[in-house]
This record gives sequence, C-alpha cells and structure tokens, in this order.
Amino acid sequence: MPTAFIPFTMCATVRDNHARSFRTDLERLTSSHRGWAPLDVVKSTNTKAFLRGAVPQSDHTATDASLARYLQDRLVADKDIHLDLVVSIQR
Repeated sequence: MPTAFIPFTMCATVRDNHARSFRTDLERLTSSHRGWAPLDVVKSTNTKAFLRGAVPQSDHTATDASLARYLQDRLVADKDIHLDLVVSIQR
C-alpha cells in the first residue's frame, strides 16, 4: 500500500544568542541525511528561512501544531540546531 505524503511549509527563525550559527543550522536542517523530513529552502535572510517539505501521513500530521511539535522534537535530537519553527500543512 503506498504511503501518502503530506506537504508543508515551514518558517525557521533564529533563536536568541544563536545568530552566528543560523546558516550552519539551516545547512544541517536541509542536509540529505535527514530522512525524517527532506526540506528545500525557498527563501532565507540572516534570521529567518522559509522552507518546504513533505512527511509521511501519520498522527503527527493531523494539525499544524502537531507537525510543528514533531519537527521540533527532531531538532532537539540534533542538539546543535537552534531554530524555532512555525509549520503550515498544505491542504
């Protein structure tokens, strides 16, 4: 049975005191070895980036907030990434 993928957009914002690592954090976030949510940068500045991606449909794709928590939890697992996320599921 094929897996349905849910497209989303995301705004990643630099956290206080981590502006110097923002570009590195974006590179780590979008690197190809992150299988949990492949991401493409659409637009970025020195403090904010807009990205798009897709994740397999699951409980965490029920709402924008649950997907944001899922993605934020993945960032916590990668302790060197310091970004705040706002996610919008494409409906």
